[in-house]
Amino acid sequence: MTIQAKQADLFASDSRGIFTPQHFAETAYWDKFEGWSEEQKAVLLSGPDHESYWDIWHEVLDNVTTVCGGVLYQDGDLWILWPQLAIDAINSLCEDQEDYETNHSDAGDNYAHMVAESWIESCHDSLVEQMGETVLKGGDCSDPDYWKGVPKYPNIDPRWKDIEPDVLDDLALESFTMQAGSIWGPYGGGIVLAGYPVDEIEVDLTDLFIDAVTMDYVRESCDPYISGCDRASISTDSVWYAVLDIEMLNDYISQHFGD
Repeated sequence: MTIQAKQADLFASDSRGIFTPQHFAETAYWDKFEGWSEEQKAVLLSGPDHESYWDIWHEVLDNVTTVCGGVLYQDGDLWILWPQLAIDAINSLCEDQEDYETNHSDAGDNYAHMVAESWIESCHDSLVEQMGETVLKGGDCSDPDYWKGVPKYPNIDPRWKDIEPDVLDDLALESFTMQAGSIWGPYGGGIVLAGYPVDEIEVDLTDLFIDAVTMDYVRESCDPYISGCDRASISTDSVWYAVLDIEMLNDYISQHFGD
């Protein structure tokens, strides 16, 4: 569920000038605010000629909050803002978008068309190298027979070696799924045909309806980088990989040999 931010509330315009603190003390409902004292209120009510007027006003701006979580903010105008609601709304939306772009299969499938489009000879070489990889079989290291290489992917139909390179490429390009991973490889491992870094995720914040004053106040406190009032950017090291589906490839190999 989307967290709803709350719009900034203009308490007093900058036309009140040096009398803004006094106006606040005169008109603010005492039971709606917390974090200030009778003594502070009395100083502000005395007006700008009081020697502690501005010191007390800065204390009030720094410490007084509304009972519903609002804070005071002055940029000329005096505002009541609800920054934590805005921060939570932005972070939550961006977390959801990042999760979708880096883990959801629909997002991964957006890269699938690029595999065939970017396929070159070195891609074939990498495919054959991975398919032909062997690993050491463990055992008594004093006996060389226990260290013979065995296929890393023993379930691949060995007849793949008898298929023409162009045909093998075509079969592989029909036999992969997009898998999430990091810069170190797909989380589930496997034979990789290609990888596509997600890099930066752009998130539209328009639907959160956060006003410009609140956004300026919270932008440095949010997890993502905020540009303007309606865009957020998330950097990620997530990568989408085209990973060979061995079972699917074996089916194509069987069809190729007329099994």
